[in-house]
This record gives sequence, C-alpha cells and structure tokens, in this order.
Amino acid sequence: MAVNNVLNISSSGITAFDGAGTFNAISVTQHAVPVGGATNHALTSLAVGSNGQVLVGSTGADPVFATLTGTGGITFTTGAGSLAINSTGGGLTWSVVTVNASFTVNTGTIANKGSTLVMTLPATAAIGDIIEITGINTALGWQIAQNANQQIFIGTSSTTVGAGGSIASVNIRDSLRMVCVVSGASTVWNVLTAVGSLTIV
Repeated sequence: MAVNNVLNISSSGITAFDGAGTFNAISVTQHAVPVGGATNHALTSLAVGSNGQVLVGSTGADPVFATLTGTGGITFTTGAGSLAINSTGGGLTWSVVTVNASFTVNTGTIANKGSTLVMTLPATAAIGDIIEITGINTALGWQIAQNANQQIFIGTSSTTVGAGGSIASVNIRDSLRMVCVVSGASTVWNVLTAVGSLTIV
C-alpha cells in the first residue's frame, strides 16, 4: 500500500504532521515555551516569561506566566532563572506611633503619644486580618475607635456598633490582639488576647 505524505517545509521550525498527509514546519518563538494547540497536530508558543515568573495553569486554556505575590510576611525575590521565597517572621510589622491614625491590617502599634493615642479600625479588612496594640508612654495609653457599622467583641462583652463604640487601655502597658471575623467595611473583630484593664464603650 502506497502512502503519499507531502513535505511542505519552506522555513525552519518544528516538523508536525497535520493528520491529512502533510508535514509542516511550525515556527516557534525564541525562549518561549511551546504548548499544544486546539488540535492534536497544532503547536503554539507562549509569551516569553520574565525573571522569576512561573507558569500558572488555567482549565481549558493555555497556561500563562505570572509573578508570585505574597502577604502575611511572605515576599519573593526574582532574578534571571531564580525565585527566592522569603519569610519575614511573624507576619506583623511593628511601629511606634505618636499621632492619632488608622490601623493598617497585619500590623502592630506601639502607642507612644504624650496623651491618649487614638487608633481607628481600618476602613475595610478581610477575614483573618490581625491587629495588635500595646503602650509604652507615660500618659493615658491608647484607644481603638470604630467606623460606621464596625464592632469589637471581647468574650461575651462588645463595643457599641459604629463610631460611638471603642476599647481603651486603662494602664500604660495594656496590650490587645484581635482578628477580623466579618470582612468588608462593616467589620467585626474578636479580641484574641488582652493584657491589663480595658474600658469597653
């Protein structure tokens, strides 16, 4: 039985059989990753990745190169042919604060204002976000203020919902750690640990 296979190669590339009796040269992109096309004889090239990128799959579609990002103390350092995963420890960044401000999620605040330091809850937060505060000043410590529809629970006690609610330290070194349990703008926070005496309004 004779087989008539037609060679149709007019340029360099990867030779592929089209399933209908013809071989073709499929061109590829330099430094790109080749992937299978929509049919069993098709071949295409992905866009060329940049330093430290990884291929991420997608159901029913070609994978794509993506740059990894991290939160909660995880960062990435990229280079030519390299990707380093870095851990910065406990996931919280601590800072000494001397003027009234709003919290940033996953941070620790060391209150050191000459009078009561007022820290307002973030405008929005995600479930699992952490906030911590402690005091070192010689005055009245700190107060946690709320935005509209926000609330803080400490055991069976809770603050008044909204801007009128707050938790405040009584003594200089009082400390508090809490986690967001309802996300969005109308956040709800549960106190995980508290040291000292607190005033709940």
